[in-house]
Amino acid sequence: MTSITLHGAVGEIGGNKILIEDGSTKLFFDFGLSFGKYGDYFSPYLQPRRWSFIKDYMNLGLLPDLTGLYRQDYEGRFRESSKEAKYDGVILSHPHLDHAGFVSYLRPEIPIYCSPGCKGILQSFEQTSWGFHEYTRIKEAFKFRESKRDATKMVKDRTSTIPREINLFKPSFKLDEFTIHPFPVDHSVPGSNSFVIETSEGSIVYTGDIRFHGRKGDLSDTFVEKAASFDPVLIISEGTNIDEPTTFGELDLQQDLFPLIETVTGLVIVNFPVRDLDRMRSFIEAAKHNDRSLIISLRQAYTLRLLEENGVTNIPRVDEVGIFIPKKGWGILNNINYPIEIQMQDYQSWENEFIEHPNSVTAAEIHENPDKYIFRCDFAELKYLFDIQPPKDSIYIRSVTEPIDEEMELDQRKVDNWLKYFGLYPYKQLHCSGHASGYDLKEMIRKINPKSVMPIHTEKPADFSSLHGDVILKKLGEKYNL
Repeated sequence: MTSITLHGAVGEIGGNKILIEDGSTKLFFDFGLSFGKYGDYFSPYLQPRRWSFIKDYMNLGLLPDLTGLYRQDYEGRFRESSKEAKYDGVILSHPHLDHAGFVSYLRPEIPIYCSPGCKGILQSFEQTSWGFHEYTRIKEAFKFRESKRDATKMVKDRTSTIPREINLFKPSFKLDEFTIHPFPVDHSVPGSNSFVIETSEGSIVYTGDIRFHGRKGDLSDTFVEKAASFDPVLIISEGTNIDEPTTFGELDLQQDLFPLIETVTGLVIVNFPVRDLDRMRSFIEAAKHNDRSLIISLRQAYTLRLLEENGVTNIPRVDEVGIFIPKKGWGILNNINYPIEIQMQDYQSWENEFIEHPNSVTAAEIHENPDKYIFRCDFAELKYLFDIQPPKDSIYIRSVTEPIDEEMELDQRKVDNWLKYFGLYPYKQLHCSGHASGYDLKEMIRKINPKSVMPIHTEKPADFSSLHGDVILKKLGEKYNL
């Protein structure tokens, strides 16, 4: 018998954790963080107790209370942990944290399956981001050892690491009762996939996050065509934009950038999602069209390098952009009174390779020639405008989603204060979604023609009744048998 249990993404956008069981085999499709539920309880100033991550998240409904799933060093702090894993794998559709963010809490012996692009992005999160990110390796917690300085004393040991088993997708692969067919699709991050899952009770389609209006919309079209050939009994479909009849596309956005930037004689300052490489490409093309260079952050440059190392193609290259090197720490970058090895200590090891990169750009260089650059600057980087001092005829283009909750609105008010200080307000808003429109969802479901539809990743699951005659609505943790 085949069953599906939704442990996340029910009546909300994100937090996907889909358990599919067939016989004795148990697979999770995605294991993500629910930003909405997390934000209901936590903030940068109120975090879960580190020793009790898993228990706290279970208590608040952020993690399912399941045994044989979670890493033993943390689970063992509040209950006896199973000696063996009871789950056979986790299949990741893409690396956005609402789909992969809780992988950090899983046992390392539970294999992870993902695309090369997904692996590269998770490595970038792991090495460059603040917070608890242990996706490709884990640091064993709550261990201690003898002090190297004094053998009579014990110290906490955070040096022991265990690699996770990461398996890259094949065109199709078999896991016990399942045969899984990943299909690359269009979304706002590299390495995104949808799936056809062959089970003993028929084929299931899982869309992950998908769109048809980006640079790789043809991949999504191919997925739909292939999925239909399996005559699926069920589609588990995202529905983020089910109430949006049409969607503004990525190439439309790029085209609108050209004349907008042409009118600017000062610095063009932009904000777009740090790992949205399709959006990066739009700004690269807009920069070329206007004889400018796009300047990206160290984190973005490192992500590009990791993706290249993982064999990901058709993405921007580091030699197409400039890399912004800000003053950090002591603020002594390029100060001849300090040796280079002292200057480098202001930066993390992963940043060091870019400090003297031929494409590196400093605040002073941007200040001297503002009409030559498009400077990517998110909320955390607004402070660097003190060094750049953009001239009066500069603009700020915001290319991320509009605020959708109270916390985002509070952050936006802070951004507005910075922009007003530097004379960049009001700003220009220009964005396109990473998710399919209501019309495209309807067409996708019509062409795949499943017997039933299970909506997830949407605040309006009941609206799917207008797209299909058999819509299955299940509560969080409620099992559904095919």
